[in-house]
Amino acid sequence: MTLQHIRLLGVAAAVGLLASLGAGPVQAQQSTIAGQVTDKSSQQPIAGAQVLVAGTSLQAITGRDGRYTIGRVPPGQYRVQARLIGYATGTTSVSIGAGQTASADFVLTAAAIPLEAVVISATGEEQIKRELGNTVGTIDAAKISQQAAPENTADLLNSRIPGVEVMQSGGTTGTGSRIRIRGATSLSLRNEPIIVVDGVRIDNTPQAGSLENFTGGQAPSRLNDLNNDDIESVEVVKGPSAAALYGTDAANGVIQIRTKRGRPGPTKWTGYAEGGALNDKGDWPANYFSRQASGTSCRLSSMARGVCTIVGVDSFNPLVQNSPFRTGVHQEYGLTASGGNEATTFFVSGAFQRERGVFQSNDLRKTNLRVNLTNHVSRLMDITANMGYVSSLVNLPQNDNNDQGIVASGLLGFPFDTVAPSAGVSDPNGGYRFLTPAQAYFIQVSQRVERFTGGLNVNFRPTSFLTMFGTAGYDLTNQGDNQLTPPGVIPLDQNRLDGNANANRAQLFSYTATFATKGTFRVSPEITSNTTVGVQYYKNVFQQVQAAGRKVVAGTSGLGGVVVPSVGDTTAPFVTLGGYVEELVGVRDRLYLTGAVRADKNSAFGTNFGNILYPKLSGSWVVSEEPFFPKPNWLNSLRVRAAWGK
Repeated sequence: MTLQHIRLLGVAAAVGLLASLGAGPVQAQQSTIAGQVTDKSSQQPIAGAQVLVAGTSLQAITGRDGRYTIGRVPPGQYRVQARLIGYATGTTSVSIGAGQTASADFVLTAAAIPLEAVVISATGEEQIKRELGNTVGTIDAAKISQQAAPENTADLLNSRIPGVEVMQSGGTTGTGSRIRIRGATSLSLRNEPIIVVDGVRIDNTPQAGSLENFTGGQAPSRLNDLNNDDIESVEVVKGPSAAALYGTDAANGVIQIRTKRGRPGPTKWTGYAEGGALNDKGDWPANYFSRQASGTSCRLSSMARGVCTIVGVDSFNPLVQNSPFRTGVHQEYGLTASGGNEATTFFVSGAFQRERGVFQSNDLRKTNLRVNLTNHVSRLMDITANMGYVSSLVNLPQNDNNDQGIVASGLLGFPFDTVAPSAGVSDPNGGYRFLTPAQAYFIQVSQRVERFTGGLNVNFRPTSFLTMFGTAGYDLTNQGDNQLTPPGVIPLDQNRLDGNANANRAQLFSYTATFATKGTFRVSPEITSNTTVGVQYYKNVFQQVQAAGRKVVAGTSGLGGVVVPSVGDTTAPFVTLGGYVEELVGVRDRLYLTGAVRADKNSAFGTNFGNILYPKLSGSWVVSEEPFFPKPNWLNSLRVRAAWGK
């Protein structure tokens, strides 16, 4: 060992000795804050609430009795907050001396006041809405699911938040919807917002797969793979904050979804079953035929020129008289279990859905499973694991922009059924123009999906002013699209009369990795500072093998019976890497100023394109809490906010 090594060891030993000698007095000066959190309406303790000391990283989670204890608190004056999604944030001031224990109890109101609502930021931490200068729409999904019973996740978002438009599909069972936040932002690129579930970005393709090529435009949506009964809250980020914190892909907005968590206490079981009937209630118009004495057609323009004379009008409605609709059936069953102790909590759910649509060839089967585990490793670290699985099979009918479409064939059909008495015309299609419903039902189109989404979130608080957030996630979708037109059934052209088949197999891989560090400082008793530095990585890979064939041999099904086969494949990787810095300054818990900038490297720009910078400035001022502001009885609160971004 060299002399230099010996000197270094000696210095380290001296530092360690000084640290051990100083540890006693410092530890003796530290104090404790303890108390209980209860519900105002029921007077019952609230388990799982987060209690934190503002201006520090010190916090605790309430146990099943609603009690908490926060140690290692230096002497001084602090604001202590109690937060829980679905409740208004409780705040109180505490003055604590060296070695003392201060009491701080909270009574939370269940109906969250808008300014005090808790939202999840891009870094994964919880923030109070009053601190944000940009607009964030929130949905209490758990409450809506009980009161309104939305059918799927898209239905949960519909008409809930200003500026968010859910454009419904034609109503076919199993099809998806398009979502727009503040309208479309591009004429040529995708306009869908990105979806983040428990910190993990997932694939949200509005028309997933290749089914729209076989059904006239109908296709499932990957957003509806989620079971809306597993969702606790939804937040929609609009404006400059989306791009500044989430990067290039967030130009269309961000939808953050938080699934349910367990709370300390005995295991709570919840089961549900629902059922119903589906019926077509469309007021379909009839088809008309204006005829002259000979029985042939006579148009109004021809009659005006004296070419012919209308002597009668025939009408017939094939969608009513030869209705293609049936009474559909909806069934759904679910079971959840949640609970745990002060160290570990869990939420487990399972659901099965079966829906037979109003068309004979329309059917959906879906199974959802979810497991969420949270472990408070110590007062310094929390770990949450989230896992979701869905298996679905959907069969879609022929409709929409499609000459094989059932409704289109009826709307463009003939004004007579089997015999038109005035003209003696026979129609073997029963009034339908292209195909009868029975013919269209021979065309089989289906999609099978197996999807797994998993994520791991870690919060580490090594010191009283430093917090680290880390998230790693994986979203895998195995998707199989199948189409079969049997031979000798569809007489529209020779290709379809010969029969054809398609089988496309796709895999979608999505990887998410984020890391952020936040430093929280009390500059003075009235000013706090939160500085966050983070990096985000996202990779999406789409791989597909397409197989198709023409001239299907009678008596066979699928690609095994085609005479003229063809194959192809597609691979499309997509990568985003970004880093950001954000500074939030709070003054007297009433004025909040935020500045942020993000640098993005996106593979869509090409390898020779440099970083893109996304700046952001925002401010939020709760004017009604200022001493000079009048306190009229009709005004609860008044906040002025502004945000600018690029």
